[in-house]
Formats: sequence, C-alpha cells, structure tokens
Amino acid sequence: MSGIAGAIFTDARPIGPELLDRVAGSTFSRGFDGVQTWHDDRAGFVRFAHATTPQARGETQPFTGAESQIALLLDGRLDNRSALLALLGTDGARLADAPDGLIALKLFELEGREFVHRLVGDYAIAAWQPRKRRLDLFRSPMGWRPFLWAYDGITFGFATEPRALILGLGFERKLNEGAIGEYLSARFVSETDTLWAGIERVPQGGAIAFENGRVSRWNWHGGPFEDLSNRSLEEHVERLNHLLDQSLVATSRSVGPVTAQLSGGLDSSSIVCRSTELFRAGKLDHPVGAISARFPGEPHDETEWSSAVEAHLGIAAEVVGARRFDPDVARQWCADSYQLPVRPNVLDSMGGVLKALKADGRRVLWTGEGGDDWLNGSLAHWPDRFMAGRWGKLFRHGAELWPNSPWHVQARRTLHSTVLPLASRKHREALLTPHLDFRLDRPDWVRPEWMERIGLVDRWQQKIERTGLRGMDQQSRYSVFSLGRRYTMVDSVLAFAENHGVEVRHPLHDRRLTSFFMGAGGEHLRKFNTRKFLLREAMKGTLPEKIRQRRTKSYFVSHQVDAIGALLRQKPVHELTAVKLGWVVPEKIAAMHAPFEAWRQAGGQGPIPETAWGPVWFTLATDMWLEHAFGLKG
Repeated sequence: MSGIAGAIFTDARPIGPELLDRVAGSTFSRGFDGVQTWHDDRAGFVRFAHATTPQARGETQPFTGAESQIALLLDGRLDNRSALLALLGTDGARLADAPDGLIALKLFELEGREFVHRLVGDYAIAAWQPRKRRLDLFRSPMGWRPFLWAYDGITFGFATEPRALILGLGFERKLNEGAIGEYLSARFVSETDTLWAGIERVPQGGAIAFENGRVSRWNWHGGPFEDLSNRSLEEHVERLNHLLDQSLVATSRSVGPVTAQLSGGLDSSSIVCRSTELFRAGKLDHPVGAISARFPGEPHDETEWSSAVEAHLGIAAEVVGARRFDPDVARQWCADSYQLPVRPNVLDSMGGVLKALKADGRRVLWTGEGGDDWLNGSLAHWPDRFMAGRWGKLFRHGAELWPNSPWHVQARRTLHSTVLPLASRKHREALLTPHLDFRLDRPDWVRPEWMERIGLVDRWQQKIERTGLRGMDQQSRYSVFSLGRRYTMVDSVLAFAENHGVEVRHPLHDRRLTSFFMGAGGEHLRKFNTRKFLLREAMKGTLPEKIRQRRTKSYFVSHQVDAIGALLRQKPVHELTAVKLGWVVPEKIAAMHAPFEAWRQAGGQGPIPETAWGPVWFTLATDMWLEHAFGLKG
C-alpha cells in the first residue's frame, strides 16, 4: 500500500512546490520507494511510492494523457488486468507490461467515470480533468485503501491519511463528536464520517466529484447482483473453487515472496492449502509461504491446528510469538500517525508477523479475512423465500438445520425465524444490520444528555441507499461492504502494516468472489447446523479433515485483558478524558471490565465472559487518541 494526496484551490491561487513539499513531509512512514509531486496551474498531487507489484517498480505518477491531459493517481492494485487490456483493444496489446495506473487512465479516457464498474482490486483513484476543471475520487467496494477528503470553501483536498490534510494542507483541527459517540457506543455506522470534523471518507464503493466549487457524490456500487438461489450445491462448489483460484492467482502478483497468515482456522487454512495446490500444479509462479503466530500456554494458542496444516502439506510454517501491547508505544503511534491505537488482539495476531516480514523486506501479506463475513451464512433469506411463496424450499432448509428434531418442531422453528423479522421492526433491523450488537439496545455507559446533544440515535439510522439490492437477504449481506466500523477497526491496522512496509491482501474479498457471495443461495452457506458449509464442501481433499470439520474458534482475548488492565492501572477510569468531558459513565465501564479481569486472574481457562466488553477498549483508545493525536487532555 502506497499513499496519495492532492489539492485544488478555488480562489485561482496556483499550487506550488512549497505546498506539495509540506504535504509530503507531513505524512508518517510512507513512500518507501520515494515521493513524487506534480502540479499544473490549478491542481497538485503527491504520491508516496511503495511498489508491491512488478509493474509498479519505477513508475512515475500521476499518469497523464498526451491528448486528454487527464492526470490520474492510483494507490492500489488492479486484479483483472487481462480483462481490462482486452477492453482497450489494440491499445491494450501495447500495455501488457504497463503499470496498473496507466491501464486505469486509458479506461478512464475511453469510458469516463463509468470505467470504475470494470475494475477489480483494491484501489483509491484520483483523476483530474484540467479542461473541465473537474476532480474525481473513486474507492473500491471493500474500502481497504483509506481515502479521505475535505473542502473548506477555498481548498479541496484529498489524502490517504489525516496528517496530510491537517498538517499538510492546514484544514481545521476539530472534533467530530457525533462520530466519536458512534465509536464509544460500539455502533459505528457512518459510511462517510471520521473522528475529525470536516474531514470525510470517500464511501466504500463510492465516488466524490469536485467541479466549479461544488462537491457531488456517486455511490456507484450496490447491485444488482446475480441471483444464484436456484443453483445446486455442486454448481456453487464449482463456482466458488473457480473464483477462489482466480483470486489467489491475481493477488499473488508481487515484487517478491507472498506470505500468508496461518492460524489453523478454516479460512486461513483454505488460503494456504489451496495456494499450495495451485503452485504444485504450476498455476502459481511462486510458492506462498505460511507464517503462524503462536502463544504457548494461552487459551488462544492454535499450534495444534496450524501444525495439522503443515503436516498435511508437508511444509514448515515460519513461527512468531506475541507482540505485547506497550502503552507508551501506542500513545506514540497516535501522535505520529493521527490514527487510533492498534488493538492489542491485532498486535497478537499480526504484530510479530509484520516484524518478521519487515526484517527481510517482504512486502505482501495474505490473510483469511472474509470467511466469517461472507461464508458463515444466516437466515436472512428466509423472509424472502416466504414472501415469494417458495415455502417448500424454505421448510426443507429448516429441516436441514434441525435434522434431529421432529417435523413439527422443525416447522415451528422455521416459521418463527421467518416471520419475526417481517412483524417486528427491532428484529428486522437486527437482520439487516448483523454487524451491530443489538444486545446493546441503548448503551447505558454513554451519558444520555450527550447522546441527545450529538443526535446519536438518529445517526444510527443513517445509511446510504443502494437501490440494486434485492430483498432482505442481499440487504443483510451488503452490510459487509458498507461496514462503517472498518474505518475505526481497520484503518489503523493498515497504516500500521504500511509502517512496516507491508501491503495486506485479502483473497476472500476479491470483487468477483464477493459478487458471487452476494447472490449465493443461503441454503448452501449454512446447512445441517453447520456454518461455512459451502466452503467446507469446496475444500474436500484440499484441507486436512481435522481442519475441515473443525467447529471451534479461538478468541484473542487474554492479552487484550492484560493491556486494558495495564492502561487502567496507569490511568483509572475516572480520569479518562471521555469521562471528564461528560461522555461516558465511569462505573459502567469499570463494571464491564471486571468479569474479564476476574477470568484472567483465574487463569483464563474457563469460559470467556459473554457480557459486552468492547466499549472498555473504545473508551481507552479514545483517551489515547484525544490526547496524543488531537492534543486534548481532559
């Protein structure tokens, strides 16, 4: 992952090298392969180069059209190059070894903004059309490339990270209390807000245009998606295997070795095992290394499972240990990056891995991220089946979920689960927003008077309408694309990985795969009371049976409890900034943490407490961010 930034003035001031140099100097640990600047009489760009594909080596951005004069910046990667080159005809034949950004420019010149529908990959794109004096920003549907923008009436700016906008371009440093309220309430739903007032995100699968001093928005992604519900299980398995292989080949394009995280779970094991098969069959140019984080003696140690994959494949995974949470390092990270601190459980699974990759210059890390999102399955398709009169299919699936129950129990359970979302608004909202924890109906740890002042309840109801989604099932599944908390939970991790010189890739989130998942029959995702049934069927013969049949899941909780305990000993809950500002109730936060602290003190061997706990970390993370990124002490 590289980085981009740029600006346009509306008062006819030229953009000179001094401003661009200031923007370039404001960012944190980017540009491992150099920093490039460009400007004409109205627009200026900065590009922080970090080549992770062979075609990106030595490229100079922006790419400019000789006739159109369009200047295009691309942070990211296009994974369907051959299809895009075919669209370009004779031009495409001459661009076989061209950088991805040049291919994007040629398509933009050919099709205008509609070109974005053609792209597969992870990207943030800025395209300046000097003749129209128009700037377009495009972001890929999953939003793995952070992309921010701001406009104060004089300066329109965009950047990969907030420092470029605040320190580089001088946008006002101001709190967005509404977004902070969403974060503290454990319901961050905004698809556009940031913690900084006046700085927004380009929506995932969205675009922003700036022309003649006006901003317009276009949510270009959102269906319609192919309906595959009438296809057989065998057809689903065949399609899944084809698309997964395609994604693995595409995302393996790299300047050096590709390394894959191997936890021993179903998803990461599928990535490692299938890519190994592809290499041995001559379909991948280079082997994919496996790397495992192991935690002897901890309840989340997965050595047993990752070892089973190693034995099955006849490989030896690289092994790293935990990278424990250091409060001083976390505070410095906030100050240096303007990001939220990286969660302790992420440091557990990724910290040691990134350190190992950085040590010998490896630049690409694969994860199994996406399996839980797309393949767990739900019952969101049942109301659709009921309303469409497909009752036979509905009740057959119910019988498959509870095969050991009498038929009348199967029927009653199926009907109850089907009708409840149709009759109850609360249950319908829970079905359509599965990423939100509806156990936390009204967060009593957030002070009600502050909730009222920032309009928090109304904020929870906001969403970008996407008219191409069919029924409750696709609306529910689309929440993976529109997940607001990817900003608060993932952007800091991506910046942390970039700080180590590593681009994180997620093969299970390939756009062609996710389009398939959007239309897949729900009956094939969860069957016989088994989650990820389709993936398990597809991985027959690829995964060791021990993994394919695994029903357990590890939760990285232990070291998070340790980290929170250490932070609270340094700064008790009553002294936290969010408490002093009147945002949260300290007693409630302390009560949430108490059962986890007791569990840890008892050795952490019993059941993990099932009570809500996330707001404890969110409150502590907010405290560090407010003091060390924003500069506010309570």
